[in-house]
Amino acid sequence: MENAKPHSIRWHLFQVLLTAIVPVGLLAAALFYLQSQAQERERERSQVESVRLLAAAVDNALDSTEQRLGIFAGLWASGQLDDKGMHARAVEAVAANPDWSNIVAFRADGTPLFRADAPFGSPLTRMTLFDIWRPVVTERRTLVSDVFTSRATGRKVLGIGVPVIRGGEVTHVLIADLHLPWFDELVSRQGLEAGGVAGIFDRNWKFVARSTEGDARRGGDPSPELLADIKRKPEGVGKYLNLNGTAVVTAWTPTRHGWWVAYATPSAPVDTVFWTYLLLFGAVWLATIAAGIAFAMAKGRRIASALVSLESRADQLAHGRPLDGFAASRVREIDHALGALAKASETLRLATQQRDASLATAREARAAAEAANRAKDQFLAMLGHELRNPLAAITNAAVIVKSPLRSDEQVDFAGGVIERQSQHLKRLIDDLLDVGRVMTGKILLEHGQLDLAASARYVAGSLETAGRFAQRHLEIDAATAWVDGDQTRIEQIISNLLINAAANTPPGGRIQLRVAREGDDALLEVSDTGRGIAPESLARVFELFFQADPTVDRGSGGLGIGLTLVQRLAELHGGSVHARSDGKGKGATFTVRIPLAQPPALAQRVTASARAPQPHDILLVEDNTDERQSLKVALQLQGHRVLDAADGAAALELVRHWRPTVAILDIGLPGGMDGYQLARALREQFSALHLVALTGYGTEEDQRRAREAGFDRHLTKPAGAEELARAIQPVRRLAPATPQRAA
Repeated sequence: MENAKPHSIRWHLFQVLLTAIVPVGLLAAALFYLQSQAQERERERSQVESVRLLAAAVDNALDSTEQRLGIFAGLWASGQLDDKGMHARAVEAVAANPDWSNIVAFRADGTPLFRADAPFGSPLTRMTLFDIWRPVVTERRTLVSDVFTSRATGRKVLGIGVPVIRGGEVTHVLIADLHLPWFDELVSRQGLEAGGVAGIFDRNWKFVARSTEGDARRGGDPSPELLADIKRKPEGVGKYLNLNGTAVVTAWTPTRHGWWVAYATPSAPVDTVFWTYLLLFGAVWLATIAAGIAFAMAKGRRIASALVSLESRADQLAHGRPLDGFAASRVREIDHALGALAKASETLRLATQQRDASLATAREARAAAEAANRAKDQFLAMLGHELRNPLAAITNAAVIVKSPLRSDEQVDFAGGVIERQSQHLKRLIDDLLDVGRVMTGKILLEHGQLDLAASARYVAGSLETAGRFAQRHLEIDAATAWVDGDQTRIEQIISNLLINAAANTPPGGRIQLRVAREGDDALLEVSDTGRGIAPESLARVFELFFQADPTVDRGSGGLGIGLTLVQRLAELHGGSVHARSDGKGKGATFTVRIPLAQPPALAQRVTASARAPQPHDILLVEDNTDERQSLKVALQLQGHRVLDAADGAAALELVRHWRPTVAILDIGLPGGMDGYQLARALREQFSALHLVALTGYGTEEDQRRAREAGFDRHLTKPAGAEELARAIQPVRRLAPATPQRAA
């Protein structure tokens, strides 16, 4: 036997399976499969047909209610019945229709008129028209509601509402509350088989009715598994545990009114037959296995001896030990496997080294991702805080302005609050948009020669006027330093550094602003005596959304994007920014360096003297009524004569007859003509008209499109009074339209 030729493992296993397991197993599996599939298909077909009949019955009941209620609404709308007469008819209708529990009438404004279960004219203080019934008024259509809790009775109810239309207007809403136990009886009467349960669900998959336990289940949810399948597909059949813990086969289908109907029958009868056959098969199968085992014992010894050798080598591989030499087994596949294990041992060693390196990289990446996620959460929390604070102040100011007891001083105070907080919100939005454009490299600079000292003094003065440095001492030491840059972005750098210093300096502290020339650079330095920066945070202060101490009092504000903008804008100007601090409580200093430029000629530095503002004829085009009317009043208070329009067609007509000198246009306009198209039309006919775009679109691309359309100025909402006053100056004289010659 030692010299016998080894056979493959397939040969040994084939002898056992061929004589015992394979024929019986394949035959029994085929019979069971065919039998179970046939029964399942028949059962599913029967279930679907039954649930479709139930859905038709529900739809018929709802159609009947809509028709009967529509007849009542028509009688009332025709004027044949007054309100009291309609109440009397409603009482009779409730008594005559077992599927109705009540009739309720509301006026179109939402106030209650009567209930059929209460005397006419009795107070109905707890009743209001739910929001779910608003489409009956606004869309003038019949509406079938979902299950909701009645404010008057506190019970689960469901109704159908129809509009009462007189003279082309909806004057009342007539609602029939459905008697939901009647729907329980409706599904019970549809010939359900023994143990079957039928249910109706609304559009939110809440129980409307159930053939058993209707009151207890009403307003509740079906089993989670059934609910998930109903949401996944509109019609189907599945096996579930019902709400009573019983195994059932459930079919479901939608109704024409957007509801759902489900019909469940116990799965035990079919399952019992299946398990009976399965047990019979098991007995035959065990007998076959017993005979096969007796034969396999003799053949298994040869395989087992070879597997012992393979097992020992596999154990060595599992523990990472190199495989030593091994003797040939009596099974050819085992010999091949032992050779493969030796190769796998070397491959595993190399893979382990690569895995360790990959794990180290993955840990670093995960740490970076977790840090980014924490920064995102902190930013969202801070953004909510920064947006709610000014909105709260604006809301309080609006309360003051609307109060009949307000004084002139209080109105002035409220106006100041609204102006300051609106500018604060505008700055937040601008910073958020700017940081996105800067980070993606989509921002464009409009270069020009400017004095960094003059810009610094201007920005500091504006912030001081706005109260940014309240109870803080600001020192300015600014020497002339000319640079080549974008004035708006340079002022944005200065503003963000000063606001950051004010936010981190407590009352009584000192802020120093210095501008100087140092070598080939213009130096802008902002230092403070505030809370300072910890050494471990100093290297990260310019990271997007980074907050050195997110647990401190948020009264100072900040989103963690201002310093990022400063760094990116400084780099776009060929400069740099550096932060230094001696630690917490010892203040901080931020230094910006921008290459110096040659000063312009004296004639270029002299600006035209400011002209005194003068009243103008202004056309204001804005589709938002509140915004249009409020801006019209603001311009009129400045002495201008203002005419307004809500779309492009009306605006063109006004310009032809009124000939204004200034036109302020929104970009997003209704009627097929946007602000760009309107500007082109006005520029073609009235070339001297001064055009100002006032819009919420503020990107560089939006400004380019505005210039191409013919606008003289582009402002983003909200625009302050001073900014708007500068935008409408100077104004060119309106030239008459030049008639087009025929070709």
